Amino acid sequence: MLNEERQCNLDFLKENMVIVSILVILDWKKEFHVHVDASCIALHVVLTQVDEVELEHPITFASRNLSKAKRNYSPAKCVGLAMVYALQKFRHYLLGGNFRMYIDNSALKYLVNKLVLGGGKISRWLLLFQEYDFEVIMKP
Repeated sequence: MLNEERQCNLDFLKENMVIVSILVILDWKKEFHVHVDASCIALHVVLTQVDEVELEHPITFASRNLSKAKRNYSPAKCVGLAMVYALQKFRHYLLGGNFRMYIDNSALKYLVNKLVLGGGKISRWLLLFQEYDFEVIMKP
């Protein structure tokens, strides 16, 4: 009985994974969206595109564990690090085109749009951001 139920559930999943298009082939004519998230132990980024019915489809995923030193970063700095990771990882998709980057930290949205004087890590990140044409959008 239990094996029949498991097999039925597995068949249902297989069928729906084939019917619903999850991953799609990218279209260079459409705008890219980059979703960025950071936890206290890892960075997570997703590159997506929106279809004709305003449904987002992932193109590729990437993640990276943080080193022990970077686990002590503030939440804003972790999201900034994730933004840098996304730009480096998806550089060949994003360079030369306009795209949207979705973040969940309002301090970084402000920071990306301002000129910060001085040295340090944040200034180097801002120099990297200037190579790209993107809009930062706050996720609710």
